[in-house]
Amino acid sequence: MRRREFVVTAASITFVPSPKVGPYQDPGYVRHLAERLAHDRYQQGGTPVVATALRHLRKVGPAVNGSDRALQEASSDLAGEAARVLYDSRRYPAAERTGVFALELARRSGSVRAQADAYSTLSRVNIDQRRGDRGAMYARRGLRLGDLPPAREAWLRLRLGRSLALLPGRERTAREVLEEALTVQGLPAYETADMLGNVGVALLGMREYDVARATIAEAVRLSGQCSALLAVAYQAWEVEAALRSDDPSLAAVRMTTLARIAPLVSSARVTTHIESVYRMSGRWAGVPEMRDARDQLHSVMRG
Repeated sequence: MRRREFVVTAASITFVPSPKVGPYQDPGYVRHLAERLAHDRYQQGGTPVVATALRHLRKVGPAVNGSDRALQEASSDLAGEAARVLYDSRRYPAAERTGVFALELARRSGSVRAQADAYSTLSRVNIDQRRGDRGAMYARRGLRLGDLPPAREAWLRLRLGRSLALLPGRERTAREVLEEALTVQGLPAYETADMLGNVGVALLGMREYDVARATIAEAVRLSGQCSALLAVAYQAWEVEAALRSDDPSLAAVRMTTLARIAPLVSSARVTTHIESVYRMSGRWAGVPEMRDARDQLHSVMRG
């Protein structure tokens, strides 16, 4: 999917496919569907749009055996977005299979941009499962493509840095790669927020608590302007950062905010993390402000 400024109203525009072909044989229409999936995921979370993503994916499947490169590129965009929806729903095997399909479509289309996006998605799926070796493998393959647009190269470096941060003894290299990723300019707000959040999470894992907290806090601030999913996800990480740095007062404040915004999205990935954060906070359950914050967060948790 082309990375562009995330405009909420764009997804409400009705796209009329060319009358000469069926909708799923029209590259522009398929690309629009991918953008609509991205919009819905960023605003609602992946869980509510799984069925829609899979339905679209089945329809574009035949493009892999065709000769229309533009359609294959657009179908790769859609498959990549479907993989991200599945990832957000914690359906990791299906997400990786779909990411591999997106990569095959991208290769057949000849689009370096689409291949880079597919490799980035595959790396992302493995990072969330803490499979740093596989995450790094996919990121490196993407970086070897050459002639990458700066934003694509930055995202692949970010994936590589996050993957390396999961591997013992690779912390120094991870920091260097993450710093390189952050030098990219001109990203839209939602990408900047997501990139900063990813860097903050990696630093938190490497126990660099102060800089991690500041970086994640900035991600929360930016994401509040553009994506409910990112806002909830990184608010949960800000709570974890405060807990890991033994600051229960700040954690309690951020937990109260998290309790108010968590119901805005439906994401199995984020919900699992919120439950983990809630369990972590039990160490300070006797602190009055933490007790109240835990009660509020528990009231919006599933089950």
